[in-house]
Amino acid sequence: MSLFNIFFLHLQQVFYHRLRSLVWFFIPLMNNLTLILFWSGALKNTAPVANWNMSYIATYYFLLTIAEALLSSHIEEDVASIDIQQGYLVRYLLRPFPYYWIKCIEEVPYRLLQGSYGVILLVSFSFIFSNLIHISSDPIVLGMSAIIFVLAYFLSYTMKINLGLSAFWFIDSRGFFELFTIILIIFSGGIVPLHLFPAPVQTLSYILPFAYSGYFHIIALQGQLGVMQLFQVMGVQIFWLGCLLLLNRTLWNNGIKQFTAFGQ
Repeated sequence: MSLFNIFFLHLQQVFYHRLRSLVWFFIPLMNNLTLILFWSGALKNTAPVANWNMSYIATYYFLLTIAEALLSSHIEEDVASIDIQQGYLVRYLLRPFPYYWIKCIEEVPYRLLQGSYGVILLVSFSFIFSNLIHISSDPIVLGMSAIIFVLAYFLSYTMKINLGLSAFWFIDSRGFFELFTIILIIFSGGIVPLHLFPAPVQTLSYILPFAYSGYFHIIALQGQLGVMQLFQVMGVQIFWLGCLLLLNRTLWNNGIKQFTAFGQ
């Protein structure tokens, strides 16, 4: 069976559970709508801070909703609890495809479906409130932003599958996963854009890989980055992706030696 056939089968399964994916999409949407309402009240009687006005706010959080649906992989629970702890990993070991890519193909249909909900929402909102949504119209910026989006997905996916592989050594990784999620939300601009943080926190955010999987592609679409800055973002993304892939190989090669499965 080819990788395309595997992808198509999982796509069928995802569409069978499409209403479940819609509910999962509404969770970050409600959170981000709450943040928009909060900022609309906070800025009502104060001057905008660092270009943080209602147009920027609405665009940022709607793009954040799409990014969370389209790019935020949630493969770690599947890898840890089902494949490793319940022993279903054995069904992948004899397949002629690397485990990394098989799980990636299983995850992509979920991201495409939930991302499509976000795009439909953004287009609909743009027609209703056209004065609030502003996205760059520069074709060069849009093209480079698309590349940043793809790299951001693989960064997110690789971080999460590496988290899942930690279950080779830990019996219960749920607390570790939740702590990682909190750190990821903070340092990827999931609450407020990073430029509103104090300077030391901004510097730390730009060093860590989280912002490159969930922040820079948003401000790139808003036209906040020049061409050279976009190239710099892609360079850092490629650097972190290489480091995470090397870590993935190390975790897999050493972790598979710890794995055991028992049959009847």
